[in-house]
Amino acid sequence: MEQIKLDISRVYEFISAEEIKQLSREAQTAQQTLYKGDGQGNDYLGWLQLPSEISDQQIKDIESAVAGLREKTEILVVVGIGGSYLGARAVNDALAHNFSHLMKEQKAPHMLFAGQNIGEDYMHELLELLEEKSYSIVAISKSGTTTEPALAFRILKNHLEEKLGKDEARDRIIAVTDSSKGALRQLANDEGCRSYVIPDNVGGRFSVFTPVGLIPLAICGVNIRELVSGASEMSRRCDPSVPFEENPAAVYACTRNALYRSGKKIELLVNYQNKLHYVAEWWKQLYGESEGK
Repeated sequence: MEQIKLDISRVYEFISAEEIKQLSREAQTAQQTLYKGDGQGNDYLGWLQLPSEISDQQIKDIESAVAGLREKTEILVVVGIGGSYLGARAVNDALAHNFSHLMKEQKAPHMLFAGQNIGEDYMHELLELLEEKSYSIVAISKSGTTTEPALAFRILKNHLEEKLGKDEARDRIIAVTDSSKGALRQLANDEGCRSYVIPDNVGGRFSVFTPVGLIPLAICGVNIRELVSGASEMSRRCDPSVPFEENPAAVYACTRNALYRSGKKIELLVNYQNKLHYVAEWWKQLYGESEGK
């Protein structure tokens, strides 16, 4: 498997290699705290080993569950906001053909989104499109009461039921929500919609390797088996047992902290690939909100 490499050779114009080595000891201590789970905020560390903990049977279950839905779906509408949709969108856009929506032959459903805003023109035009298309819905919300996705889901659910009838609409709706509580869990239980669980110890922005990301990606033709395999390999490369010089997470952490302490306090993530636009949007949430909070 081809691996991403981290090149920090240019930073030595601003900091010394010795400074990074000194910081490596701090990084090792921080990593040990993280992996032992005995630091502050340790109740939300379920993402840490998540890719490696996904079993082959879990992947098979998802693939089997969505196969029938994929065959009758032209458009999959993912209803969610923030971490509930950004990870799936980042992966889907990165792997999709730039112009798949204009191609005559459609190999998999197109992924569209709702609930990430409350623009009335957006929803009106989405409904116009869906009136002419065969579509399904994946609704993602821990509580089911976040305003934007809650409104969007109710509008779309009503539209789907009016278009196809309650029974067929039920077969085309998947809820990803809390295991036992919340408005979306209650609705799924009451109406018999298929549902999957967002783990309690995984925050929304880190949830792409839970059903939050894997369900919509599998429906839209992404090979989630290969995706999980690649993430598991990267997880192994970043483990605290890996020597510092070979550990990209540790090297990056030390480099950015050394630069920060030397007065370089603005960090940019730049890409020149249109397909990676939403990777950058996701990164803004992962870094800006996580570190800001």
